Amino acid sequence: MYRMYTGDIQKYQRYYHEKYGPIIRIAPNEVAVADPTAVSKIYPLQKPNSKSDWYTAWRPSTLDSRTDLFTELDEKTHTQYRRIVGSVYGLTSVLKNEESIDGVLSLFLQRVGEFADRKEAFDFGNWLEMFAFENVGTCIFGKQFGFLEHRHDHGGYINAVHTATPFLGIITVTPTYMRPLVGLAAPLIPKLLKAIMAFDGIRVTAMKELDDAIKRTEEDTSRRNDFMSQFLHIVHDRGEKVNFTNKEVSSEAWVAITAGADSTSILLRTVFYKLMQNPRVLEKLRVEIDAAFESGALSHPVQYGALDELKYLSAVIKECTRIFPSFQVTMPRHAPAEGFELCGYHIPAGYRAGMNPAVVLFNEEIFGQDAREFKPERWQESETRNHAMDKAMINFGAGTRTCIGRNLALAQAYKVSATIIREFTFEMAHDRLWQTYNAGFRGQYDVICNLKRRQLA
Repeated sequence: MYRMYTGDIQKYQRYYHEKYGPIIRIAPNEVAVADPTAVSKIYPLQKPNSKSDWYTAWRPSTLDSRTDLFTELDEKTHTQYRRIVGSVYGLTSVLKNEESIDGVLSLFLQRVGEFADRKEAFDFGNWLEMFAFENVGTCIFGKQFGFLEHRHDHGGYINAVHTATPFLGIITVTPTYMRPLVGLAAPLIPKLLKAIMAFDGIRVTAMKELDDAIKRTEEDTSRRNDFMSQFLHIVHDRGEKVNFTNKEVSSEAWVAITAGADSTSILLRTVFYKLMQNPRVLEKLRVEIDAAFESGALSHPVQYGALDELKYLSAVIKECTRIFPSFQVTMPRHAPAEGFELCGYHIPAGYRAGMNPAVVLFNEEIFGQDAREFKPERWQESETRNHAMDKAMINFGAGTRTCIGRNLALAQAYKVSATIIREFTFEMAHDRLWQTYNAGFRGQYDVICNLKRRQLA
């Protein structure tokens, strides 16, 4: 609990794994595992192990007792639920919203270009987060939230998420029987009270955006492509048959506001920060992107499908998700009735086992002796090695519980990376390392940059 409070739990998990081995006890009834060969045992595709009550802390309990794909513990219910909503988050659905992403990207380029024209250093990390939030708005709710238009955290959504998530992170490792006591103690602890108020503010925001989406769907008889409209059409067309109502849609709205943009912005900041730290990689990537524009393979606005041919860009983004995954805590599962056989130990039923992506993805046997280094080329060495590394890549979850929003996150990462690299040069405005805080999602801060427009023919 203390390490969740200090925001550096991943550092200590790595340390204790290095000291004591691939399996360590982190609670009386829970172990953390670092060996990538355990991925298929803890997170199997067949007969998956159930999630623990760690996840219930993320539920918007004041919304409804129903859960969402992330917090649902029962595997059978999760499978049924994913069948209902899976296509909404699929790549085809994301591509139907690509024009909306292009609109956000165009306004984003205008805004960061204003800093470049004034030769003014600015918080690039914060603007990347506003970009991600606007895409959650336009793709999921059917409208931009207004961050880019107003040039700040319009509505206070970002501040609410940043205030609430450290509190949620601590609650996840608080014994279930003690969680109500935390709420009772809130009025006595100003920071805790502020976090709970922010938590409730996110709930109110989710409900407001859902209500707006319902009104737009009722007023517009055409089939809109935003995710909320698609959910509401499921409710209208077959909701009673599959037991999918506005209550389930409200849960999806909650997840979108709470985690949808936060996790994506972590990836975006990682991409640009690692490129600024590694000029060789940035120059090599810029050569690839420029060549694609000059050959006509790319044009503005860059299309996600065309970017798939940029192999080094793919390697860079994949390496960013490995070196700095958005989610950096263990993802616990209950041991099955027969128990686990993990790293030479028998973990009996009643215990929990989990893996932390920030630990597993630094495994030197799988990723090489240089696993702690940012090296996109590791993904271009051989298909055999790629296959071995891919099996250990739990950066978007694992087994049956992979992140359903990864298509939207990757589309944003590819498009904004290629466009910014083509249009601007960029560098850190100071010599400090970025600051990070791990509340489950490990956010980064102090990414202050200078941008300069490139003189293109």
